[in-house]
Order: sequence, then structure tokens, then C-alpha cells
Amino acid sequence: MRVRITEAGSGLLDNRPFPIIGEEVELPAGLAISLINDKRAEAVAEQATETRETAAVAAPEKRGPGRPRKT
Repeated sequence: MRVRITEAGSGLLDNRPFPIIGEEVELPAGLAISLINDKRAEAVAEQATETRETAAVAAPEKRGPGRPRKT
């Protein structure tokens, strides 16, 4: 999944130095969704119909076993 970095970071990202703000990088879907949910990156639309909202909704939140959330 292609994302644009919106917040500075340090260390490694996918075994490469963390990209600078504004740089577009290709990342595995799980890592990309995690950065998008943390507001550290935004999805780059690969097709005209794909937006940040649809990319973030594509991967449901994973929860461990236990009591379900209250609605």
C-alpha cells in the first residue's frame, strides 16, 4: 500500500530509515494501516475511487478474545 508520511519519526520503518515528511513509500498493508490510524501517514490513492477513508476501513480492527465492546 502506498502512503505519504505526515509526521517525523526516527529509527527504521520496514527495515529502512524512516522516510522524511511528505515522502511517498510503498509499505505492507498492515504497517500502512497502522501508520494511517496513528495519523503518522495518509493513504495515496492508487485508483480514482480509493481514498484515505476507504483504505482505513478496508482492514477491520483486530481484537483479542474477551468481552465485546459496548455500543
